[in-house]
Amino acid sequence: RTQLEKLKARKKYGLVWDAEREPEKVVLDCRKKLPILIEDKGREIKGKEDEPVNLLIEGDNYHSLSVLNYTHKEKIDVIYIDPPYNTEKEGFTYNDRRVDMNDGYRHSKWLNFMEKRLKSAKSLLSKSGAIFISIDKNEFAQLKLLCDSIFGESNFVGEITRKQSSGSKNDTGSNKLITNVDKVLIYSN
Repeated sequence: RTQLEKLKARKKYGLVWDAEREPEKVVLDCRKKLPILIEDKGREIKGKEDEPVNLLIEGDNYHSLSVLNYTHKEKIDVIYIDPPYNTEKEGFTYNDRRVDMNDGYRHSKWLNFMEKRLKSAKSLLSKSGAIFISIDKNEFAQLKLLCDSIFGESNFVGEITRKQSSGSKNDTGSNKLITNVDKVLIYSN
């Protein structure tokens, strides 16, 4: 059977992208060597003794998610992630290489990158947990479909539109279109 026939038989609606040809270096590294979190007492988040511990993890997101899946699987109530927006301004690094805006596979590379992290994040969420994901127009549609497939379309809570900055030339008149916004997608578990 051709690839198209296989896809038609498998899905009626959804997101299809090119599979990862070369696995990410960070993913391969985590298979060989378990990443370790090191506590920095100088940056500790102080709380009351009788309250739950709060953690702030700084570092590679895939490493952090991998470690947390050993220690906090199904125990986290809220996750907020701010992934790369895959824009010309910030660029996007995949497999230790910057992805050019003219790369015909940049959306596929971004989806491969995000899918692993979102699946890992989902396994961390408690039964009543929720995830909040920032994104802008460059990958919004792809992220929404990806999240629907990972978290379930019925678990989509909603989206928040937030203004990125003030003082834009587009935000001065009441009849002007505001374009300096991004979104936060919200899914429950």
